[in-house]
Amino acid sequence: MFVGPFDGRKKRSRCQACSTSHLKCSGQFPCTNCERRHITCIFGPTTPRKSSNIILVERGLQKTPATFKLHVGTGKKQSPSSSASSLVSSPSRLADNALSYLYYFDVFAKRNNFTGKQHLFADEVKQLSGLHSHPYLMDAMLSIGAIQAVKLNAPDVPPRNECLTTALEHYSKSIIGLRDAINSPRKRDDSRQNTVLWTTLLLGLFELINDETGNGWQQHMTHGTAKALEASGPITCRAGPSRKFFVQARIFEVSRTILENESTFLTQPEWMDLSRQMWTGEHGDEWHPLDSLLDIMVTVSKLRVRTAKFIEMQDECANEELAPRGTSICSDACTLKEALGSWYASYVQPKNKLATCNMAEENDGMLLARVFFAAISIYLSGIFDYEITNWHNIGLIPPTLDEETVQMHTNTILGLSNVALDTTNLSPLLFLFPLRIAGARSRTRWQRDWVAKLVTRIGNGFAVAAAISTELSHVWEMFSLAETHDKPEELEMTYDNVF
Repeated sequence: MFVGPFDGRKKRSRCQACSTSHLKCSGQFPCTNCERRHITCIFGPTTPRKSSNIILVERGLQKTPATFKLHVGTGKKQSPSSSASSLVSSPSRLADNALSYLYYFDVFAKRNNFTGKQHLFADEVKQLSGLHSHPYLMDAMLSIGAIQAVKLNAPDVPPRNECLTTALEHYSKSIIGLRDAINSPRKRDDSRQNTVLWTTLLLGLFELINDETGNGWQQHMTHGTAKALEASGPITCRAGPSRKFFVQARIFEVSRTILENESTFLTQPEWMDLSRQMWTGEHGDEWHPLDSLLDIMVTVSKLRVRTAKFIEMQDECANEELAPRGTSICSDACTLKEALGSWYASYVQPKNKLATCNMAEENDGMLLARVFFAAISIYLSGIFDYEITNWHNIGLIPPTLDEETVQMHTNTILGLSNVALDTTNLSPLLFLFPLRIAGARSRTRWQRDWVAKLVTRIGNGFAVAAAISTELSHVWEMFSLAETHDKPEELEMTYDNVF
């Protein structure tokens, strides 16, 4: 290709992603920010100046179904048809619109990293859909692609209403196909089992994008993904495709159990052992401090369920019967609080920066981990805060945080969540549960406004954020909150110490 100062192109300013995030763009293709965030870099249409110069493009370098897989993950711009060809074994069977929808599914996957690691969930889904013929998985992918095209106001797909109808049609077809696959008596098939797992998760994601109530997501996650994963067993998840799914889906289950204050199969001894053992040996290099934090978080959720049952017993049992159980709960809470403190001292404090983390993922992964640490610290204290008189009545003082520390964690969640949404490809979904916790502890007008702004921003891509907004509105109505608008100096410190 002959390229120079007289090639007739208009000088680029910023790509679409940098423009949306208000970031400085390097101007190259792909730009530095998009390449770091592993998302598709798209520049606006150019307007060539009048010139007699001819630009020659070398032939034979265009992507084809046979060569596209070699370019996946490079950050280069991809056309809908070429991107889709990496997802299916026979793209010629699909209509042009379906190819476009698969492209936008790929766009969605690259913009929603659920682990803070470099491996995206789309990598595993692509392999399954390319090697095995499971139409219900493909329909789930098409439903997300179609709804994503609507969110992006994509110019290369049918009108909005038609896209929405198509998304719902593929969603319905996937539900029917999945139900038939589960009910059909067949010999155990690992590929089919993994396809079922991924389909339930994708259908749940569709609900999060499309449903404001969150009920559909809860049905898919609680009765679909969680049940299917539990049925697979921890032994199956030690290696292979099932292990890769577990890595991607675990954070959803952890977030769900905390948001819903419910128990999870992840607290069963065999699953806890799996989490502790799976980051050794040949997979040890994939370990991240967030993995250890998630192990602590599921134990905190188990304590929350146990404590709720204990509180319900207080009206029926005498204090002398309650004291031993209450003491045991407080003791376990102290142990968890110490575990969180040790985790923070080991992986967050500057003097103990982790040297074994991959530098490419340390920022995103540690940013997410710090947000989760602040949220789970508040959550652990909240297990006792709201029922503190019940504990004092039986002569116990549970481990809680003082208000100053709670507010410090709240401001950390706000500041770092804002940074993450601006500068990373971490899925906005990951920040709903921390913002829900931060919102409940917001004591000033500016905090509430900031929480509402961030939740609304997440709602632009995921309708389920409306449910969080509704819950927080009720919480804020219950409390008499301070009306100050001054931003404290602590928040400025949060920004200064992001990475």
